[in-house]
Amino acid sequence: MICKGKLESDGSLVFESNGQKIISHSLKCKEKNSGYISPGEMFMAALSGCKILTFSKVMKFYNLKFSSLSVEVSSQVELLDNILDTPFKNQKYNEIKTIYTLKTDVKKEKLFEIVKLASKFCTVNIAIDKSIKQTFEIEILE
Repeated sequence: MICKGKLESDGSLVFESNGQKIISHSLKCKEKNSGYISPGEMFMAALSGCKILTFSKVMKFYNLKFSSLSVEVSSQVELLDNILDTPFKNQKYNEIKTIYTLKTDVKKEKLFEIVKLASKFCTVNIAIDKSIKQTFEIEILE
């Protein structure tokens, strides 16, 4: 697997893997509500995307049907002291909460098993410090 990141002259950050491109303007994020994604938000988006892919893969493996899947990842981030003599702050994630929302006939108990299994091979999830508490909820749409 190869993923390449490139900073364009306009401040766009372009990620490319297997011929697919993702363009982010995260480096233009200078203030809150600027409309651009911050590095922390990019991390949470990567975690959400990874959870979607691994959940889908496990559901397909067990031939379980679903639709309208969304995965929301949230966390309270605590800003700590500055990093060395820079104005940048260390960040501490206290807890990460994930909400899976989908349409399915699969029983909630089985979905809990699927989520737990999928979290064991979501590579972004594996990289998270084990001291960070993670919780999840499942919402089934009608």
